Amino acid sequence: MFKKIIIVIILLFIGGALTLAAASGIIKVPFLSSLLGTDKPRDLIGYVDPNLYKDVLVKGDVILADEADKYCLTCDITFENANPMDIIVSSTELSSLLRATNKNFGPLKEIQIKLNDNNQVEASAYLNLKDYGYDFSGPVYVAGSIIKDGSSKIAIDVQRVEIGILSIPEEYINQGEDGLNALINSQLGKMPNLKIDSLEISDNSLHFKGDYPKNASAK
Repeated sequence: MFKKIIIVIILLFIGGALTLAAASGIIKVPFLSSLLGTDKPRDLIGYVDPNLYKDVLVKGDVILADEADKYCLTCDITFENANPMDIIVSSTELSSLLRATNKNFGPLKEIQIKLNDNNQVEASAYLNLKDYGYDFSGPVYVAGSIIKDGSSKIAIDVQRVEIGILSIPEEYINQGEDGLNALINSQLGKMPNLKIDSLEISDNSLHFKGDYPKNASAK
Protein backbone atom coordinates (compact mmCIF):
# COMPACT_ATOMS: atom_id res chain seq x y z
CA MET A 1 0.00 0.00 0.00
CA PHE A 2 2.81 2.40 0.97
CA LYS A 3 4.61 1.72 -2.32
CA LYS A 4 1.44 2.47 -4.26
CA ILE A 5 1.09 5.83 -2.50
CA ILE A 6 4.72 6.71 -3.31
CA ILE A 7 4.17 5.81 -6.97
CA VAL A 8 1.03 7.98 -7.11
CA ILE A 9 2.92 10.92 -5.55
CA ILE A 10 5.75 10.53 -8.06
CA LEU A 11 3.31 10.40 -10.96
CA LEU A 12 1.51 13.50 -9.69
CA PHE A 13 4.84 15.30 -9.30
CA ILE A 14 5.88 14.39 -12.84
CA GLY A 15 2.49 15.40 -14.18
CA GLY A 16 2.70 18.73 -12.36
CA ALA A 17 6.21 19.38 -13.65
CA LEU A 18 5.18 18.59 -17.22
CA THR A 19 2.14 20.86 -16.91
CA LEU A 20 4.31 23.71 -15.61
CA ALA A 21 6.81 23.20 -18.41
CA ALA A 22 4.05 23.07 -21.01
CA ALA A 23 2.31 26.12 -19.51
CA SER A 24 5.50 28.16 -19.85
CA GLY A 25 5.83 27.24 -23.51
CA ILE A 26 9.57 26.77 -23.05
CA ILE A 27 9.32 22.99 -23.35
CA LYS A 28 7.03 21.39 -25.91
CA VAL A 29 5.09 18.57 -24.27
CA PRO A 30 3.16 16.49 -26.85
CA PHE A 31 -0.63 17.07 -26.69
CA LEU A 32 -0.38 19.05 -23.43
CA SER A 33 1.33 22.08 -25.00
CA SER A 34 -1.28 22.13 -27.76
CA LEU A 35 -4.10 21.72 -25.22
CA LEU A 36 -2.80 24.67 -23.18
CA GLY A 37 -2.19 26.72 -26.31
CA THR A 38 1.51 27.25 -25.54
CA ASP A 39 2.98 25.60 -28.61
CA LYS A 40 2.74 28.88 -30.54
CA PRO A 41 2.24 32.63 -29.92
CA ARG A 42 -1.18 33.83 -28.83
CA ASP A 43 -3.56 34.73 -31.65
CA LEU A 44 -4.59 38.35 -31.08
CA ILE A 45 -6.08 39.52 -34.37
CA GLY A 46 -6.66 36.41 -36.46
CA TYR A 47 -5.24 36.06 -39.95
CA VAL A 48 -2.24 38.22 -40.86
CA ASP A 49 -1.74 38.83 -44.58
CA PRO A 50 2.03 38.56 -45.11
CA ASN A 51 1.89 40.93 -48.10
CA LEU A 52 0.13 43.84 -46.39
CA TYR A 53 3.47 45.30 -45.29
CA LYS A 54 3.88 46.56 -48.86
CA ASP A 55 0.74 48.67 -48.42
CA VAL A 56 2.25 50.25 -45.32
CA LEU A 57 5.41 51.17 -47.24
CA VAL A 58 3.32 52.70 -50.02
CA LYS A 59 1.19 54.63 -47.50
CA GLY A 60 4.27 56.11 -45.88
CA ASP A 61 6.17 56.54 -49.13
CA VAL A 62 9.00 54.53 -47.54
CA ILE A 63 11.59 52.74 -49.68
CA LEU A 64 13.58 49.76 -48.41
CA ALA A 65 16.89 49.32 -50.22
CA ASP A 66 16.88 45.61 -49.40
CA GLU A 67 14.33 42.81 -49.15
CA ALA A 68 12.09 43.12 -46.09
CA ASP A 69 13.51 39.98 -44.45
CA LYS A 70 16.93 41.67 -44.17
CA TYR A 71 15.56 43.96 -41.43
CA CYS A 72 14.66 43.35 -37.78
CA LEU A 73 14.12 45.21 -34.51
CA THR A 74 17.71 44.57 -33.39
CA CYS A 75 19.38 44.87 -36.81
CA ASP A 76 21.82 47.61 -37.77
CA ILE A 77 19.81 49.83 -40.12
CA THR A 78 20.72 53.09 -41.85
CA PHE A 79 17.92 55.65 -42.16
CA GLU A 80 17.92 58.71 -44.41
CA ASN A 81 15.80 61.45 -45.92
CA ALA A 82 13.29 62.40 -43.23
CA ASN A 83 10.15 64.01 -44.64
CA PRO A 84 6.68 64.88 -43.35
CA MET A 85 4.49 61.83 -42.77
CA ASP A 86 0.87 61.55 -41.71
CA ILE A 87 -0.11 57.87 -41.67
CA ILE A 88 -2.74 55.59 -40.13
CA VAL A 89 -1.81 51.91 -39.81
CA SER A 90 -4.12 49.10 -38.69
CA SER A 91 -3.26 46.21 -36.37
CA THR A 92 -3.15 43.83 -39.34
CA GLU A 93 -0.91 46.11 -41.39
CA LEU A 94 1.51 46.70 -38.53
CA SER A 95 1.64 42.99 -37.71
CA SER A 96 2.36 42.20 -41.34
CA LEU A 97 5.18 44.75 -41.48
CA LEU A 98 6.80 43.45 -38.29
CA ARG A 99 6.52 39.83 -39.45
CA ALA A 100 8.04 40.62 -42.84
CA THR A 101 10.94 42.58 -41.34
CA ASN A 102 11.71 40.08 -38.56
CA LYS A 103 11.34 36.91 -40.59
CA ASN A 104 14.98 35.80 -40.68
CA PHE A 105 16.84 37.92 -38.14
CA GLY A 106 16.34 39.11 -34.58
CA PRO A 107 14.84 37.41 -31.51
CA LEU A 108 11.15 37.81 -32.42
CA LYS A 109 9.14 35.76 -34.90
CA GLU A 110 5.42 35.34 -35.75
CA ILE A 111 4.66 38.79 -34.33
CA GLN A 112 1.09 40.00 -33.83
CA ILE A 113 0.17 43.50 -32.66
CA LYS A 114 -3.30 44.44 -31.46
CA LEU A 115 -3.90 48.19 -31.30
CA ASN A 116 -6.62 49.05 -28.78
CA ASP A 117 -7.89 52.38 -27.41
CA ASN A 118 -6.19 55.03 -25.24
CA ASN A 119 -2.74 54.11 -26.59
CA GLN A 120 -3.09 50.56 -25.24
CA VAL A 121 -1.31 47.79 -27.16
CA GLU A 122 -1.09 44.00 -26.97
CA ALA A 123 1.68 41.99 -28.63
CA SER A 124 2.50 38.32 -28.99
CA ALA A 125 5.49 36.60 -30.59
CA TYR A 126 7.85 33.67 -30.41
CA LEU A 127 10.95 34.87 -28.55
CA ASN A 128 14.34 33.19 -28.92
CA LEU A 129 17.18 34.59 -26.81
CA LYS A 130 19.80 31.90 -27.43
CA ASP A 131 21.86 34.22 -29.64
CA TYR A 132 21.93 36.72 -26.77
CA GLY A 133 23.35 34.37 -24.17
CA TYR A 134 20.08 33.22 -22.58
CA ASP A 135 18.78 29.67 -22.80
CA PHE A 136 15.19 30.66 -23.53
CA SER A 137 12.83 30.24 -26.44
CA GLY A 138 9.05 30.24 -26.31
CA PRO A 139 5.85 32.23 -26.87
CA VAL A 140 5.46 35.55 -25.06
CA TYR A 141 2.59 37.99 -24.58
CA VAL A 142 2.94 41.64 -23.58
CA ALA A 143 0.30 44.28 -22.82
CA GLY A 144 0.86 47.95 -22.08
CA SER A 145 0.79 51.43 -23.56
CA ILE A 146 2.91 53.47 -25.94
CA ILE A 147 3.05 57.27 -25.82
CA LYS A 148 5.13 60.06 -27.28
CA ASP A 149 8.04 60.98 -24.97
CA GLY A 150 9.61 64.02 -26.57
CA SER A 151 10.20 64.98 -30.18
CA SER A 152 12.03 61.78 -31.14
CA LYS A 153 11.34 59.21 -28.39
CA ILE A 154 8.53 57.03 -27.17
CA ALA A 155 7.76 55.59 -23.74
CA ILE A 156 6.48 52.05 -23.36
CA ASP A 157 4.67 51.19 -20.13
CA VAL A 158 4.61 47.39 -19.80
CA GLN A 159 1.68 46.33 -17.62
CA ARG A 160 1.54 42.58 -18.18
CA VAL A 161 3.89 39.89 -19.46
CA GLU A 162 3.19 36.18 -19.90
CA ILE A 163 5.50 33.38 -20.97
CA GLY A 164 3.18 30.74 -22.33
CA ILE A 165 0.26 31.20 -19.93
CA LEU A 166 2.39 32.00 -16.88
CA SER A 167 2.40 35.61 -15.64
CA ILE A 168 5.76 37.24 -14.92
CA PRO A 169 6.27 38.98 -11.53
CA GLU A 170 6.26 42.78 -11.58
CA GLU A 171 9.92 43.11 -10.57
CA TYR A 172 11.00 41.26 -13.71
CA ILE A 173 8.52 43.21 -15.84
CA ASN A 174 10.19 46.46 -14.77
CA GLN A 175 13.59 45.16 -15.84
CA GLY A 176 12.21 44.05 -19.18
CA GLU A 177 10.45 47.38 -19.66
CA ASP A 178 13.73 49.27 -19.29
CA GLY A 179 15.40 47.02 -21.84
CA LEU A 180 12.52 47.32 -24.31
CA ASN A 181 12.46 51.12 -24.10
CA ALA A 182 16.23 51.22 -24.57
CA LEU A 183 16.03 48.93 -27.62
CA ILE A 184 13.25 50.82 -29.39
CA ASN A 185 14.61 54.29 -28.65
CA SER A 186 18.07 53.17 -29.73
CA GLN A 187 16.64 52.44 -33.18
CA LEU A 188 14.70 55.71 -33.21
CA GLY A 189 17.92 57.50 -32.30
CA LYS A 190 19.46 56.27 -35.55
CA MET A 191 16.84 58.16 -37.56
CA PRO A 192 18.24 61.60 -38.46
CA ASN A 193 15.73 64.44 -38.17
CA LEU A 194 12.99 62.18 -36.81
CA LYS A 195 10.21 64.32 -35.36
CA ILE A 196 7.14 62.94 -33.59
CA ASP A 197 4.38 65.54 -33.60
CA SER A 198 1.70 63.08 -32.47
CA LEU A 199 1.37 59.37 -31.81
CA GLU A 200 -2.14 58.11 -31.11
CA ILE A 201 -3.47 54.57 -30.81
CA SER A 202 -7.21 54.04 -30.89
CA ASP A 203 -9.91 52.04 -32.66
CA ASN A 204 -7.56 49.33 -33.94
CA SER A 205 -5.19 51.87 -35.53
CA LEU A 206 -1.98 53.80 -34.96
CA HIS A 207 -1.88 57.40 -36.19
CA PHE A 208 1.59 58.91 -36.60
CA LYS A 209 2.19 62.50 -37.63
CA GLY A 210 5.60 64.12 -37.93
CA ASP A 211 8.83 63.67 -39.89
CA TYR A 212 10.04 60.16 -40.65
CA PRO A 213 12.89 58.75 -42.80
CA LYS A 214 11.71 57.73 -46.25
CA ASN A 215 14.75 55.53 -47.00
CA ALA A 216 16.21 52.59 -45.07
CA SER A 217 18.99 50.12 -45.82
CA ALA A 218 20.15 47.03 -43.90
CA LYS A 219 23.85 46.54 -43.15
